[in-house]
Amino acid sequence: MSEVFFDRTGKQKYADDIIPVSQKGYFAILVKDDKVLVTYPPLVDTPEFPGGAVSRKEDFRSCLFRKLYEETGIEFMLDKGERQFQQEINYFAEDARPFGEFCRYDQTFIVYDASSYGFDTDHEIWKTPENGRAGWVDIKEIFLGNIRINYTHWKAFKSLFGSYKD
Repeated sequence: MSEVFFDRTGKQKYADDIIPVSQKGYFAILVKDDKVLVTYPPLVDTPEFPGGAVSRKEDFRSCLFRKLYEETGIEFMLDKGERQFQQEINYFAEDARPFGEFCRYDQTFIVYDASSYGFDTDHEIWKTPENGRAGWVDIKEIFLGNIRINYTHWKAFKSLFGSYKD
């Protein structure tokens, strides 16, 4: 029987005779002025929250420090955050390896109030150290569907923030 995996857009991918890679990852949802920080990985048009898979012997703080710098160019250490959401999901990473990678992904999303970090949320989208892009987007635009973020990130975002209220 085929297992179902989801790509960034939520499209189903079916896997037969595949042993998925197990991954643990952390993602930061930085919120300020009714906006959230998103990244656009190289060669990917779907925005997502900064973060990703843990490297060997990393804790969540080290992982987020490394991923935030790689994906945004911002270098700072985060604490435990305001609240978090954890999910295990079958994920297909189309940009991994030559032909994509099927993963059983244990994801933890952590919400941070970024008002005390001194960010300029009106700053234009910028280029990142790993040749992607990063920028601030309106929360309302995500809830209205005008900005469609990574499918697994959307599931976490919706759970953490409920629905948008004007």
